[in-house]
Amino acid sequence: MPSITPPRIPELLAPAGTLSAFEAAIEEGADAVYVGAPGLNARALARDFTLADIGAMTKVAHERGRRLYVAMNSLMKEEEIRLALETLTVLADIGADGLIIQDLGILSMVRRFFPGLPVHASTLMTVNNALGAEYCRRLGFGRVVLARELSLDEIRTIHHRTGVELEIFIHGAMCFSYSGLCRFSSLHGGKSSLRGQCVQPCRRRYDWLPSGKRAAGGLAGKSGGYLFSMHDLCGIDHLAEARAAGVVSLKIEGRLKPVEYVRNTVRAYRLALDAIDAPLDRRAKVMEEAHRLLDAAMGRKRSTGFLVTGRSDRLIVPKLSGSTGTVVGKVVRLIAGKAGGGERTVTLQVALRAPIRQGDRLRLYAERTGERISFTLRFLERNGRNTEQAQAGQTVVIKVPDIDPRSLKQPFHGTVFRVDTGERSSAPRSGTTARTARMRLPVVDSVLLSQRLKLLGLAIEAGAPPTNRRRNAGTGVQATLGERGGPEWWLKVHSPEALVFRYPFRITRVVVDLTERNIDLFHKSRRQRGAEALPLVWALPPVLSEEQVSRCRELIDRLRLQGEHCFQVGHIGQTALFSESDQSPERQSLQLYGDASCNALNSATLHQCAESELAGVQFSLETDRPNLAGALAHFARTEHGRGDRRMGVGLLVYGRPPLFSARLDAPHFQGQRTFVSPRGERFYLDRRAETLHVSSHLPFSLLAYVEELTRLGIDYFVVDVAHGQPKKEAAQLATLFSGHSERIPVLSGNYAGTLA
Repeated sequence: MPSITPPRIPELLAPAGTLSAFEAAIEEGADAVYVGAPGLNARALARDFTLADIGAMTKVAHERGRRLYVAMNSLMKEEEIRLALETLTVLADIGADGLIIQDLGILSMVRRFFPGLPVHASTLMTVNNALGAEYCRRLGFGRVVLARELSLDEIRTIHHRTGVELEIFIHGAMCFSYSGLCRFSSLHGGKSSLRGQCVQPCRRRYDWLPSGKRAAGGLAGKSGGYLFSMHDLCGIDHLAEARAAGVVSLKIEGRLKPVEYVRNTVRAYRLALDAIDAPLDRRAKVMEEAHRLLDAAMGRKRSTGFLVTGRSDRLIVPKLSGSTGTVVGKVVRLIAGKAGGGERTVTLQVALRAPIRQGDRLRLYAERTGERISFTLRFLERNGRNTEQAQAGQTVVIKVPDIDPRSLKQPFHGTVFRVDTGERSSAPRSGTTARTARMRLPVVDSVLLSQRLKLLGLAIEAGAPPTNRRRNAGTGVQATLGERGGPEWWLKVHSPEALVFRYPFRITRVVVDLTERNIDLFHKSRRQRGAEALPLVWALPPVLSEEQVSRCRELIDRLRLQGEHCFQVGHIGQTALFSESDQSPERQSLQLYGDASCNALNSATLHQCAESELAGVQFSLETDRPNLAGALAHFARTEHGRGDRRMGVGLLVYGRPPLFSARLDAPHFQGQRTFVSPRGERFYLDRRAETLHVSSHLPFSLLAYVEELTRLGIDYFVVDVAHGQPKKEAAQLATLFSGHSERIPVLSGNYAGTLA
């Protein structure tokens, strides 16, 4: 009887944020390591790797038969395009084994100038169905890192329906929102999660706001907790199922984690993978050791995430803070303290639950605000005397540097976690190290770089001012509304009834969600209105499950037969729904637009959207003023002369965009809607189809900047009243347009500030 060769064991892909972590990952058996490109990766490290570091690590990895991937997965601002080109030039010469990206602008540059550089679609691209995975393959991605919200069954389906390599996260931190669709940190603080600056609002404590009079008075309820703080993902018990689902790479999250986390986690998964086909008795012993190692890695409470269906009630426990590390003590008392030389210090009395020693890396968690302060323990005192270490059950005094005692709310309640030990062994055990490896880095050809920048519209001749498409636009809001050829105004509504109210602008198009209910409602309304009916734009959501894709295709085909030709995609991969199903002569009349969820933040991405045959795309809500101005000017320069085929650029100027878009509708959300932060900020849950959204009670508005946005060259403004009371929304819009905007508090995101 012929022997059966077992399927190939998936690649074990480890994170590294330091050279020590890289060396630990290699030493413990990782098949590949991923690191961040300096200044362009979605993890804000205290110290980025240099390109010389990446060159050295690549050399060491290749000498040992391993692979080195570079995460260049930050959304790119316009001013960073030159840096991106320089970085790509060096990475192509280094011979990195893959580039992990989310920004379609970077993809466009790779395809144009560096076609030999392999690219992987980051999980931040929110690929959660076969349609998106296959579209990424057609764009040129050699591998797709799937969304973390998928089950093993769903992953298996995507594998069977596509020809693309699939990578999944198998261990590490989980975000509450779909990766790539979180705007909370950006719109409420200017720190974009898509640019590696996330301040982790999902890890904070919130309280449910009671209904009725108490809510009107602004009093928070007693219930609440860490409502959105997900447990860590741990799929170590499901490696065989992941292999059977067609996964070629198993990724460990943690480029911000200390070296001992990397060492223990990689060792645990190496043991488990090497024993994946071992007899049950041997495998049981291996798995016992693997779980012991994961316990020593000092992560959060572990769960199987979304990999195993039916366990969503185990992903969040609101009473747990969700901080990484091992609890070592509770703060008994906050002692006001200060240090010399102007340095701020907080002194704490702590009741220990575990041993600690000087040199340990600790994190203080402020339970009332959710603030986390990491520090290395340098001062440890017991019974009035300095000590090197202390034991569980003892009460000690520690000092936390670089913090203002006035920032801690009284009475102070805090927990101290250990996130790394003072006895870590970071040195490699043998062989050449990344510290000693040498690799020649290329000198970037300045002439060639200038030529490429010129092709992208970024090279401006001396003394030439940037030009926009509408330099002669009217002045003032009212002038732009009535000006022939000015920006269009699109209104998104939930029902035809919202169109009966008076709005302070002339509506050009009406945007509605693509649902069977809306098809019936709006076609009935159109028959009643006759010639007065406004053109409709049918909007697809950013996330479609595998089951929803088929139904969505049916609705699109139905609308096309009825003569509808304007659609808005929530994900760039959804354009495949139209290219696959519509080969008729009427294809020329089809108009596809992109929602803000397509994350267009620079002119290079606008070019890629235009190449994808979009008639228009909304610019990212996260942008600041200089970034938008630069992107529009450069895009206009290179699009000049394309006539009617020029792609339009839109912008949401009013609405309540989701801050979180999540798959999980946790048990503790049931019957609840409004919640409040420790700062008194109010938010609400909004359930739509299979996705849970979290939005602010304050509307997002850029209406105060309409005149300026018109001069910059925005082609169409989008006003969204679909998620509020239309009558109230129309009244608020009238107030904002009347010049009395101070009467209505709004969010303006980063536009008037700086996007970090």
